[in-house]
Amino acid sequence: MEYIVNKNTQLSTGYHKIHTKDCKKRPKDENIIDLKECICPIEAKNRAKEYYLNVSGCKYCCKEIFYKKGK
Repeated sequence: MEYIVNKNTQLSTGYHKIHTKDCKKRPKDENIIDLKECICPIEAKNRAKEYYLNVSGCKYCCKEIFYKKGK
């Protein structure tokens, strides 16, 4: 599966969201970093952490790594 990470943070949490390339909630192309092919969302999260300290998965396409701040 191919993954991307949003360059922009979520205003409410400060996290950069990770999405699959085919997610309907993915950001615009100019706002993403391509994480390429990953075995699983955890590998995508590790790759995203090379760019950003605070990352979380999309609650729609990457539920395994979704983190809601304050929980």
